[in-house]
Amino acid sequence: MKTIAIRTREHLLNTLAEAAELEHNLMCLYLYAVFTLKESQDEGLNRAEWDAVGRWRRTMLDVCVQEMAHLALVSNLTTAVGGTAHFFRSDFPMKPGYFPADFVMELAPFDLDTLQHFIFLERPEDLPVEDAATAQDKDDYRRDAPRGRLMTHVGDYQTVGQLYEAVEDGLHYLSEKIGEKALFCGPASLQLSPADVELEGLTLITDSAAAVQALRSIVEQGEGGKGQEGSHFASFCHIKEEYLTLLDANPHFQPARPSARNPVMRRPAEDDGRIWVQAQPAARFMDLANALYGLMLRFLVQVYSMESRPAAQKKILLNAAFTLMHALSATARHLTKLPAHPEHPGVNAGLSFALNRHFTPFEVGNEKMLLSERVSEVMAAMDAVIEGEGISALQKVRESLESIHVSLNQLPEDQ
Repeated sequence: MKTIAIRTREHLLNTLAEAAELEHNLMCLYLYAVFTLKESQDEGLNRAEWDAVGRWRRTMLDVCVQEMAHLALVSNLTTAVGGTAHFFRSDFPMKPGYFPADFVMELAPFDLDTLQHFIFLERPEDLPVEDAATAQDKDDYRRDAPRGRLMTHVGDYQTVGQLYEAVEDGLHYLSEKIGEKALFCGPASLQLSPADVELEGLTLITDSAAAVQALRSIVEQGEGGKGQEGSHFASFCHIKEEYLTLLDANPHFQPARPSARNPVMRRPAEDDGRIWVQAQPAARFMDLANALYGLMLRFLVQVYSMESRPAAQKKILLNAAFTLMHALSATARHLTKLPAHPEHPGVNAGLSFALNRHFTPFEVGNEKMLLSERVSEVMAAMDAVIEGEGISALQKVRESLESIHVSLNQLPEDQ
């Protein structure tokens, strides 16, 4: 039974914004789990376990890259129908009602429960899958979306596939109602194209046919079905099978570090299970890691901020974003080795993916100055951490930031 009926452009854009946040959040959940995975046999792994964890890391990173492509496709579709790319998202853990009840969005270290939750989130609509025990105490609610309202609400859906099916139906309805030319009114030059970056399935969207192809590719890559090799669902199921085999051989097998569930940078306003990362150097390191994450997204936001941006300028912004992704990974992995809080012995820190509230694009004429200013601020903070804590893991990250700072000199002073 279809519960979402998109009948206006406003409702379509609102739904696409939720889809963008959903893809973004899934990527964060998977990355957090990846960052917690152990990286050497010295962390209590035998050779077979170490080999398996390495395979799982590569598989899950491939999934994250595909989630990035999904976010880019949703952004392309959003700009194609007259909106702007949406990269902002709420802090973890998500409050009840922000997504449907089945979509529990919490950061958790890699273990069997976390993996089972990933399998549940990526499940095909026609396949019964139990959620993890840690997620089964979820709040039971419905997100009703009365039809005919001016203030639109996305409504309820049980799977990612159902959400995109509703978007596809809405596109067909609006194409008939207002005409395809009127619906797809956004400039293609605002979109991210295969010529800009190599991401599997990435395509420009200028009409209904391209939009439907993009939506269906997202669902096929994600749910796919257990028999479809390479889908996120199948990949997570394969990891679980191998995980259980290794547990049978060694009941004490622990593939991940004991990182916090839902780490936060500030004291929580209420005691809801979040872990306040207060211990040093973890608190300073976490601040730095979140700044790198925000800066990475800032460069991606700017990519979508200007029509007909010259290819060379777009490449500078994209190269900076991908450089920051690698820098973020190195920083976030190191963070999972650091104690989180003196009142939580044995619990390590982790990246919280926190964002500042201001996340609209910089005005293009000022972007060079503002981006350079922010890069300089992050470098200065990084220098202080390196000097104060002697953390060698930051040296290469610092070099990456310096290369970004130099590359920004190639942008014009104004557009």
